[in-house]
Amino acid sequence: MIDCRLLDLARELSAGSRFPLRELLAVLLGVFRSGYGRVYVSRKTGIPERRVRSIYEYIAGLKQAMPGLYVEVAEGFSEVKILAAQAGEYYATVFTPVSPSLLKAVESRIVELRDWIIVEAGDRGCIEVIGLSTGRPVFPRVPEELQDKYLEILPEEILVDNSLIVLWRKYTPILSESIVLSALASLCREL
Repeated sequence: MIDCRLLDLARELSAGSRFPLRELLAVLLGVFRSGYGRVYVSRKTGIPERRVRSIYEYIAGLKQAMPGLYVEVAEGFSEVKILAAQAGEYYATVFTPVSPSLLKAVESRIVELRDWIIVEAGDRGCIEVIGLSTGRPVFPRVPEELQDKYLEILPEEILVDNSLIVLWRKYTPILSESIVLSALASLCREL
């Protein structure tokens, strides 16, 4: 489950290394969670292959150096599901399961989360809107007529409870997901 504890552990791993959190998360998601090769992750994310290899070796080395932390992080991220699909002119990613307390924080601080995503991505035009689902999908602070438009284009098969929804204008597989998780970690730090 995506919660502040799991994100704090990932931030701890990043702080204990010389790697930015979003790159560490990209390798965790791409190599360790999805089973992609290092070269594939490098090509998809734009992170140099040597850097991906260094991050991979750092994470793999934790198995010996800090087995408890390694297991906790590996198990935590293996439970995370990221569903993705084209949604009209946008690309939708859905992160699930997200803890109810984190979803509440996201709902009340949606603008702050959007700002963190923009900072992490380095592109203010990368996302269209952020929503969440705790029974039915909603897009906080978005007018109702626009919410209806977004709900119409979201594919049914990716709508699940206890989830965070991001509609991207500019989407990069693996990297975009790691940017959202990194932004959530920044939000958690301020709670």
